[in-house]
This record gives sequence, C-alpha cells and structure tokens, in this order.
Amino acid sequence: NQAEQEAEEVREDIAKFEELSFPDSVLYGEGTVIDSSGPIPITINNKVRLAIKYFQTKGRRIFTKWLKRSGRYESLIKPILKEEGVPEDLFYLAMIESGFHPRARSYARAVGIWQFISSTGRHYGLRHNWWFDERSDVIKSTHAAAKHLKRLYQRFGDWYLAMAGYNCNPRKVEYNIRRYHTRNFWKLRRLPRQTRNYIPTFLAAIIISKQPNKFGFYVEKDPPIKVDSITISEAVDLNVIAKIVDTTYSYIREINPAVLRWVTPPGIKDFTLYLPKGKRDRFVQQYAKIPDSQKRSWVRHRIRPGETLSTIARKYHTSMSVIKSINKIRGSLIRAGHYLLIPVPQNKAYYYASRQSRRSPSKYKRSKHRTKRSYAAHAPGAKRVVYQVKPGDTIGEIAEKYHTRASKIRAWNGLRYGEFIYPKQNLVIWVNKQIASPVKNVSHVEDTKATYYTVKTGDTLWDISRKYGLSIEKLKRLNNMRSVRIRPGDRIKVSEN
Repeated sequence: NQAEQEAEEVREDIAKFEELSFPDSVLYGEGTVIDSSGPIPITINNKVRLAIKYFQTKGRRIFTKWLKRSGRYESLIKPILKEEGVPEDLFYLAMIESGFHPRARSYARAVGIWQFISSTGRHYGLRHNWWFDERSDVIKSTHAAAKHLKRLYQRFGDWYLAMAGYNCNPRKVEYNIRRYHTRNFWKLRRLPRQTRNYIPTFLAAIIISKQPNKFGFYVEKDPPIKVDSITISEAVDLNVIAKIVDTTYSYIREINPAVLRWVTPPGIKDFTLYLPKGKRDRFVQQYAKIPDSQKRSWVRHRIRPGETLSTIARKYHTSMSVIKSINKIRGSLIRAGHYLLIPVPQNKAYYYASRQSRRSPSKYKRSKHRTKRSYAAHAPGAKRVVYQVKPGDTIGEIAEKYHTRASKIRAWNGLRYGEFIYPKQNLVIWVNKQIASPVKNVSHVEDTKATYYTVKTGDTLWDISRKYGLSIEKLKRLNNMRSVRIRPGDRIKVSEN
C-alpha cells in the first residue's frame, strides 16, 4: 500500500527539495521569527519556509490527504497527550511520522501512527506477533509515544531536541550537543540529514494545519472515529463481532488496526478490542450466548503426498509457525494421510481479496520504471560514470567516493529510499570531470607519474602512512578521501612523482 510509506518518503523528499535554489519571492520573507507563547516554540526561518513551500507545491496532494485523515484521530489523540502531560501540538508529529496511517510500516520496520520499532514498542508495553501488533493501536501507541517524548524532554530540557531524539538515536543528539557546545537545535550541523529536516517539517505541518485556508488548503476533514473498548482473551472471528454489533467486517478492521488477521489473537490475555460507540453492552450480552464452535472457523486438512508445511501454509494464507503451534508440531516433518487443523476466516473471499490488494505489486512495478532524474547531467563539466557495486559497498560510501549525495545516486538510478544495492550492480553516477573518468568500474584515473600502493588484507591507512613516512592527513589529501576506510584491492597514491 503506497500510503504505508508516504510519510517516510516525504521526509526524504524534503531533504532533496532543500538542495534546490529558490528566489526570495518564493520563500516570501527572510530572517527568523519565534513565537514562544505556547509550550513548543514556533520558529519560522528559511528552512521552515522551504518545508511550507514544499507542501504547497510538490507535496500538496499528500498533505491534503493527511489533513483530511487528521479528522479521524484528533479527538482520540489530543486528550491522551493532555492526560500524559505533554503539549497537544505533538499531535502533528504523528502527521509527519505516518500521515495518520495506523498500519504504516517504514523501510526500517517501524510500525504504526507513531512509528515504533519493535524494541522501543516492547519497552512501552506494545506487544506484537503474527496475529496482532499493538504498535498499530492508535490509543495504546499514543500513550506510549507521549511517555517516550516526555522522557526525552526530561533528558534534554528542550522540545526540539526531544523530537530530534525521537527521530534518531538520542545519543547522536547528545554527541552533537557536546561537539558544538550548544543546545540550540538549529546549530547542530552534524545531525543526520533527515533529522535536520524533521523539526522544520513538523513546524510547517503545525503552521499549515492551524490555518489551512491561508496556505491554499480547503479540506473537509474525515469524521472522527468514536469507539468503545472491551478486553478479550480468546480468538474470535471479526465477522462474528461485526454481526453482533450490526456493522461490517471492514469497519471492525478499520477501528482495530492492531488486528493483523481475520481473528482476535489466540493465546493473548486481555487484548483490547474496539467496538463502534454505544455497542459495548450489546456485544457483552450477545457474545455470552455464542457457543465456542461458532466463534471461529477451522478446516481439517488431510496431508497429501509431497505436501510440506510451507505449501499448506501458502494455500491457506497463513504461516508455518501458526500451523505448528495449533497442531503441536515441534519440527517440520509431516506425514501423508495425517490431518492438520487450520484456522480460516468465515468470510474467506473478502479476507483473501483484501490481503491480495494490500500486496499489490503496482507500487514496485512503478518503482522499476521510475524516471531517472539527474541534477548534474546537464551541468557544465559533468561526466557519466558507470560504477559496479563491490561486496560491502553502501550508497553512502559510493557517494563519498564521488563527492556527491546518496539521494542523488538513488534518483539517477530509480532507487527507493532504503532499497538495497547488490554486488556487480551497475550504478550511473554524474560527477565533475576532474573527479572521475567515464570508464566503467574505474573510480579514478591513476597518475602515471605517481607511486601507488595496493591495499592488502589487514592493512589500515595508519599502517600505510608509517610505511611510506606520510601523515594520514596527507594520504587522504593525495587520494581525495573523506574517511580512513579502505578495502583490500584499493589503489592508494603514496607519492606524486
């Protein structure tokens, strides 16, 4: 689902947008203005103006969708933030984290409206397995996010630094504070690039959302989701729940984004189930009358010769671990003629169709045929280099080698943010003529008058500098190196004549 990664792609896109040059008339003003009347100061500077301009132009369609979607969750999230003792404006942090999409999943496997990774989610009591994921529970994850942000604020004493710590590792923020001897977020120049754009994007979201008409957004927000809750400790088909409360299976799925399958999670004690507002008493009364045999559906599958747990799991749209757990199988060995009990949804056609649509490959097909953009291709002195990826290479290291940005290499080669590269893959790179030759697989042109050393296994730049009586800084200068990282087979210039 494209919406699942749109927020992450917007944050990366704004980082690229920052590289473009706009006239003063586009930025409509200069200087820095700070409104400190609220708990979170609202700063307006050129970086914030640039983020506002992005949402008004290239990001307009997505921001319009986010504004519309915000209506569903505002009345759920803001009271929780107030209850936890943090500013209600942090509501807009969920906007730039996930676009208010409870089932959002990032390339780094962060999940939910607040984008928790597994370890942080578990630390705040958000459970998950194959059946369910409480990081997608809007109410529970908001309580967890508020607690996490409150701790970060107590750690840093500043909401900008707390939010920067939420976006990246808090230790990176502390390292930058020590390095630059300042607690001013705007002066921490070595934070990760996406984090440097995180606060301006958040501020732009607040400024536009509070006065959308002023910025050209005329959006009718979605009606608020209103729910009652009840705890349940057994597996119940969502179709059964929908019938009891007189609604649809799809609506029960919508208000219970933490349920990943067609059934409430088996074996989980006190799972929170959300029901349409005013339906709790009806559910309690009717549920008590339903026999266990009608609460969920099972298929008794006879194992045929040649079948494996893997092929059976694929057939029923489930996992091997689920089949093994239900049938108390320790290994992977099964015998033809035996029977397995398989859980299945009562409304199989609807469930399988909805899973298939969520797995739609259209997004990935589009990414393969995405237009390759080039910022330097038409610049004076730009030269095309075809670089063949070596084992261990990363896009960041290749970008350093060619004095360019990782975002540009991804754009030139149609790669999504977070997409892997692999050995022997050819990457097109546009560089200055003085930096690289167009010859395939050659990262630089060797000087025939210079002396070179071929790096061997175990070598370090320090070893080579001692061997040839040079300082590490001089070696880096001779080879246009930004870091001290070298690999076996690299050719290092050790003298100019």
